[in-house]
Amino acid sequence: MTNIYALLHGFQAVGLSLLLGFLSLSACSQEAESSSPDTTDEIVDQAEVMPRFPGCEQMDLPNDMTRYKCSVQLLMDYISTGVSYPPEAKEKKTSGEAVVQFIVQKDGSVKFSQILQDPGDGLGAMAEEQIHRMEREGIKWRPGYKEGKPVSVRFNLPVLFTLPQDSGASKTPGEN
Repeated sequence: MTNIYALLHGFQAVGLSLLLGFLSLSACSQEAESSSPDTTDEIVDQAEVMPRFPGCEQMDLPNDMTRYKCSVQLLMDYISTGVSYPPEAKEKKTSGEAVVQFIVQKDGSVKFSQILQDPGDGLGAMAEEQIHRMEREGIKWRPGYKEGKPVSVRFNLPVLFTLPQDSGASKTPGEN
């Protein structure tokens, strides 16, 4: 895996620390099933202009990198509003990184999510649910572009779930 444009941000949401590493892209480019190598139906892992979560395109921002960083922040905000720590994971004190893969289609829609890494007890499902929520709400990204044409882009979205440390957990035996 190549971490291109890896922007890691941490924030607190509903008693959990969520680390969102956006655009952790696979180094192996895969194409959609097609007999023509010159098709616009290919799914790429990297594009000259990467897709962006909506909300920053109409802002007066100086350049594409600034718009990209803005879109990452808006995506983090969006995910944080929908993520909650699954009760089973909280009870079992399960934490770890869930990785969800999805595709931003050339029309900006989000499709085909799958869990690539799941720490268990509902954490992977919670991360994947955020992609399904985008689908249900009809959120349209600004598509990626390659050679001046819109393309579908595959994303791997890591979400790190950690429970807050219990203040009593750090006590050693015999302490009051």
